[in-house]
Amino acid sequence: MVLTDDNFASIFSAVEEGRVVYGNIRKVTLFLISSGFGELLAILATILMGLPLPYIPAQILWLNLVTNGLQDIALAFEPAEKKTLKDPPTNPKEGILSKLMVQRTLLMGAIMALGTLYIFITAINDGVSLDRARTAALTTMVFFQFYQALNCRSETQSIFTMSPMSNPYLFYAMIAAFFAQMAVLYLPALQWVFRTVPLTMNEWLEIGVVTSTIVIIVEIDKWIRRKRLARRA
Repeated sequence: MVLTDDNFASIFSAVEEGRVVYGNIRKVTLFLISSGFGELLAILATILMGLPLPYIPAQILWLNLVTNGLQDIALAFEPAEKKTLKDPPTNPKEGILSKLMVQRTLLMGAIMALGTLYIFITAINDGVSLDRARTAALTTMVFFQFYQALNCRSETQSIFTMSPMSNPYLFYAMIAAFFAQMAVLYLPALQWVFRTVPLTMNEWLEIGVVTSTIVIIVEIDKWIRRKRLARRA
Protein backbone atom coordinates (compact mmCIF):
# COMPACT_ATOMS: atom_id res chain seq x y z
CA MET A 1 0.00 0.00 0.00
CA VAL A 2 1.26 3.47 -0.94
CA LEU A 3 0.10 6.47 1.10
CA THR A 4 -0.26 9.62 -0.99
CA ASP A 5 -1.32 11.59 2.10
CA ASP A 6 0.20 10.70 5.48
CA ASN A 7 -2.02 13.12 7.40
CA PHE A 8 -3.54 11.22 10.31
CA ALA A 9 -6.96 12.81 9.78
CA SER A 10 -6.98 11.62 6.17
CA ILE A 11 -6.04 8.08 7.22
CA PHE A 12 -8.73 8.14 9.92
CA SER A 13 -11.38 9.25 7.39
CA ALA A 14 -10.25 6.64 4.88
CA VAL A 15 -10.56 3.84 7.45
CA GLU A 16 -14.01 5.06 8.45
CA GLU A 17 -15.18 5.29 4.84
CA GLY A 18 -13.83 1.81 4.12
CA ARG A 19 -15.76 0.37 7.06
CA VAL A 20 -18.94 2.12 5.93
CA VAL A 21 -18.63 0.75 2.40
CA TYR A 22 -17.90 -2.78 3.66
CA GLY A 23 -20.79 -2.59 6.13
CA ASN A 24 -23.20 -1.46 3.44
CA ILE A 25 -22.15 -4.32 1.18
CA ARG A 26 -23.03 -6.68 4.04
CA LYS A 27 -26.41 -4.98 4.56
CA VAL A 28 -27.34 -5.26 0.89
CA THR A 29 -26.15 -8.89 0.83
CA LEU A 30 -28.21 -9.75 3.91
CA PHE A 31 -31.30 -8.10 2.45
CA LEU A 32 -31.03 -9.83 -0.92
CA ILE A 33 -30.18 -13.31 0.38
CA SER A 34 -32.79 -13.35 3.15
CA SER A 35 -35.52 -12.05 0.81
CA GLY A 36 -34.63 -14.56 -1.89
CA PHE A 37 -34.44 -17.34 0.71
CA GLY A 38 -37.93 -16.46 1.95
CA GLU A 39 -39.35 -16.54 -1.59
CA LEU A 40 -37.64 -19.85 -2.34
CA LEU A 41 -38.86 -21.48 0.88
CA ALA A 42 -42.44 -20.42 0.19
CA ILE A 43 -42.32 -21.87 -3.33
CA LEU A 44 -40.70 -25.14 -2.24
CA ALA A 45 -43.20 -25.56 0.58
CA THR A 46 -46.21 -25.25 -1.73
CA ILE A 47 -44.66 -27.79 -4.13
CA LEU A 48 -44.11 -30.27 -1.28
CA MET A 49 -47.67 -29.73 -0.03
CA GLY A 50 -49.12 -30.25 -3.51
CA LEU A 51 -50.51 -26.69 -3.67
CA PRO A 52 -50.45 -24.24 -6.59
CA LEU A 53 -47.39 -21.96 -6.69
CA PRO A 54 -47.91 -18.77 -4.65
CA TYR A 55 -46.50 -16.60 -7.45
CA ILE A 56 -46.53 -16.69 -11.22
CA PRO A 57 -43.21 -15.97 -13.02
CA ALA A 58 -44.17 -12.35 -13.75
CA GLN A 59 -44.81 -11.76 -10.05
CA ILE A 60 -41.43 -13.23 -9.08
CA LEU A 61 -39.81 -10.92 -11.61
CA TRP A 62 -41.74 -8.00 -10.09
CA LEU A 63 -40.52 -8.88 -6.59
CA ASN A 64 -36.88 -9.17 -7.58
CA LEU A 65 -36.53 -6.29 -10.04
CA VAL A 66 -38.89 -3.60 -8.74
CA THR A 67 -39.97 -3.75 -5.10
CA ASN A 68 -36.78 -5.57 -4.09
CA GLY A 69 -34.43 -3.83 -6.50
CA LEU A 70 -35.26 -0.28 -5.44
CA GLN A 71 -34.49 -0.97 -1.80
CA ASP A 72 -31.23 -2.88 -2.17
CA ILE A 73 -29.74 -0.02 -4.20
CA ALA A 74 -30.86 2.49 -1.56
CA LEU A 75 -29.30 0.41 1.25
CA ALA A 76 -25.90 0.91 -0.38
CA PHE A 77 -26.13 4.60 0.62
CA GLU A 78 -26.71 3.91 4.32
CA PRO A 79 -24.71 6.42 6.43
CA ALA A 80 -22.15 5.40 9.02
CA GLU A 81 -23.43 3.99 12.30
CA LYS A 82 -22.26 5.47 15.60
CA LYS A 83 -20.33 2.31 16.42
CA THR A 84 -18.52 2.09 13.07
CA LEU A 85 -15.08 2.98 14.44
CA LYS A 86 -15.62 1.27 17.78
CA ASP A 87 -16.06 -2.20 16.32
CA PRO A 88 -12.98 -4.46 16.27
CA PRO A 89 -11.34 -5.14 12.89
CA THR A 90 -13.12 -7.69 10.73
CA ASN A 91 -11.55 -11.12 10.64
CA PRO A 92 -10.16 -11.46 7.07
CA LYS A 93 -11.11 -15.16 7.10
CA GLU A 94 -14.75 -14.42 7.91
CA GLY A 95 -15.91 -13.37 4.45
CA ILE A 96 -18.96 -11.27 3.64
CA LEU A 97 -21.43 -13.62 5.34
CA SER A 98 -20.70 -13.56 9.06
CA LYS A 99 -22.17 -16.03 11.54
CA LEU A 100 -24.73 -13.41 12.60
CA MET A 101 -25.77 -12.83 8.99
CA VAL A 102 -26.24 -16.55 8.34
CA GLN A 103 -28.36 -16.94 11.47
CA ARG A 104 -30.46 -13.89 10.65
CA THR A 105 -30.89 -14.99 7.03
CA LEU A 106 -32.34 -18.29 8.20
CA LEU A 107 -34.53 -16.55 10.79
CA MET A 108 -35.90 -13.84 8.53
CA GLY A 109 -36.27 -16.09 5.51
CA ALA A 110 -38.29 -18.56 7.58
CA ILE A 111 -40.54 -15.78 8.93
CA MET A 112 -41.23 -14.41 5.44
CA ALA A 113 -41.95 -17.87 4.05
CA LEU A 114 -44.25 -18.88 6.91
CA GLY A 115 -46.13 -15.59 6.82
CA THR A 116 -46.62 -15.77 3.06
CA LEU A 117 -47.74 -19.40 3.26
CA TYR A 118 -50.22 -18.56 6.03
CA ILE A 119 -51.81 -15.80 3.95
CA PHE A 120 -51.83 -17.92 0.78
CA ILE A 121 -53.21 -21.12 2.33
CA THR A 122 -55.81 -19.21 4.37
CA ALA A 123 -57.04 -17.50 1.21
CA ILE A 124 -57.30 -20.81 -0.64
CA ASN A 125 -59.17 -22.42 2.27
CA ASP A 126 -61.58 -19.48 2.28
CA GLY A 127 -62.55 -20.45 -1.28
CA VAL A 128 -61.29 -17.33 -3.07
CA SER A 129 -59.90 -17.45 -6.60
CA LEU A 130 -56.29 -18.49 -7.17
CA ASP A 131 -55.53 -15.02 -8.57
CA ARG A 132 -56.76 -13.41 -5.34
CA ALA A 133 -54.75 -15.84 -3.19
CA ARG A 134 -51.63 -15.11 -5.24
CA THR A 135 -52.26 -11.37 -5.04
CA ALA A 136 -52.40 -11.63 -1.25
CA ALA A 137 -49.21 -13.73 -1.17
CA LEU A 138 -47.40 -11.29 -3.47
CA THR A 139 -48.42 -8.28 -1.38
CA THR A 140 -47.40 -10.08 1.80
CA MET A 141 -43.90 -10.69 0.46
CA VAL A 142 -43.64 -7.09 -0.78
CA PHE A 143 -44.46 -5.73 2.67
CA PHE A 144 -42.15 -8.24 4.33
CA GLN A 145 -39.39 -6.81 2.16
CA PHE A 146 -40.28 -3.26 3.21
CA TYR A 147 -39.76 -4.19 6.85
CA GLN A 148 -36.75 -6.30 5.97
CA ALA A 149 -35.00 -3.33 4.37
CA LEU A 150 -35.45 -1.41 7.63
CA ASN A 151 -34.20 -4.38 9.68
CA CYS A 152 -31.06 -4.59 7.56
CA ARG A 153 -30.04 -0.98 8.23
CA SER A 154 -28.13 -2.22 11.29
CA GLU A 155 -27.15 -5.62 12.65
CA THR A 156 -27.78 -4.62 16.28
CA GLN A 157 -29.35 -1.14 16.44
CA SER A 158 -33.13 -0.90 16.74
CA ILE A 159 -34.91 0.58 13.74
CA PHE A 160 -36.93 2.71 16.16
CA THR A 161 -33.80 4.62 17.13
CA MET A 162 -32.82 5.36 13.52
CA SER A 163 -34.25 8.37 11.70
CA PRO A 164 -36.06 7.44 8.47
CA MET A 165 -34.48 10.46 6.80
CA SER A 166 -30.92 9.55 7.76
CA ASN A 167 -31.01 7.56 4.52
CA PRO A 168 -33.39 9.53 2.26
CA TYR A 169 -32.62 7.21 -0.65
CA LEU A 170 -34.15 4.28 1.21
CA PHE A 171 -37.07 6.38 2.43
CA TYR A 172 -38.04 7.49 -1.07
CA ALA A 173 -37.26 4.07 -2.57
CA MET A 174 -39.78 2.50 -0.19
CA ILE A 175 -42.40 5.12 -1.09
CA ALA A 176 -41.79 4.48 -4.80
CA ALA A 177 -42.01 0.70 -4.27
CA PHE A 178 -45.24 1.12 -2.29
CA PHE A 179 -46.95 3.11 -5.03
CA ALA A 180 -45.59 0.70 -7.66
CA GLN A 181 -47.25 -2.17 -5.77
CA MET A 182 -50.51 -0.19 -5.51
CA ALA A 183 -50.40 0.32 -9.27
CA VAL A 184 -50.04 -3.42 -9.80
CA LEU A 185 -53.08 -4.05 -7.60
CA TYR A 186 -55.40 -1.33 -8.87
CA LEU A 187 -54.49 -0.37 -12.47
CA PRO A 188 -56.37 -2.64 -14.94
CA ALA A 189 -53.49 -2.84 -17.42
CA LEU A 190 -51.05 -4.03 -14.74
CA GLN A 191 -53.67 -6.32 -13.23
CA TRP A 192 -53.85 -8.11 -16.56
CA VAL A 193 -50.05 -8.47 -16.80
CA PHE A 194 -49.50 -9.67 -13.24
CA ARG A 195 -52.82 -11.51 -12.69
CA THR A 196 -53.71 -9.45 -9.63
CA VAL A 197 -56.99 -8.26 -8.12
CA PRO A 198 -57.80 -5.45 -5.64
CA LEU A 199 -57.59 -6.53 -2.00
CA THR A 200 -60.32 -5.98 0.58
CA MET A 201 -59.82 -4.04 3.83
CA ASN A 202 -59.86 -7.28 5.85
CA GLU A 203 -57.13 -8.73 3.62
CA TRP A 204 -55.03 -5.59 4.07
CA LEU A 205 -55.41 -5.78 7.85
CA GLU A 206 -54.43 -9.44 7.90
CA ILE A 207 -51.37 -8.78 5.73
CA GLY A 208 -50.39 -5.84 7.94
CA VAL A 209 -50.52 -7.92 11.12
CA VAL A 210 -48.64 -10.88 9.62
CA THR A 211 -45.84 -8.84 8.03
CA SER A 212 -45.23 -6.77 11.18
CA THR A 213 -44.09 -9.95 12.96
CA ILE A 214 -40.71 -9.78 11.23
CA VAL A 215 -40.02 -6.43 12.89
CA ILE A 216 -41.01 -7.72 16.34
CA ILE A 217 -38.92 -10.90 16.11
CA VAL A 218 -35.83 -9.19 14.69
CA GLU A 219 -36.07 -6.43 17.30
CA ILE A 220 -36.08 -9.10 20.03
CA ASP A 221 -33.06 -10.77 18.39
CA LYS A 222 -31.20 -7.45 18.23
CA TRP A 223 -32.04 -6.68 21.87
CA ILE A 224 -30.66 -10.06 22.99
CA ARG A 225 -27.46 -9.51 21.00
CA ARG A 226 -27.02 -5.99 22.45
CA LYS A 227 -27.34 -7.40 25.96
CA ARG A 228 -24.70 -10.04 25.21
CA LEU A 229 -22.31 -7.43 23.81
CA ALA A 230 -22.87 -5.21 26.87
CA ARG A 231 -21.99 -8.07 29.22
CA ARG A 232 -18.77 -8.77 27.31
CA ALA A 233 -17.72 -5.10 27.39
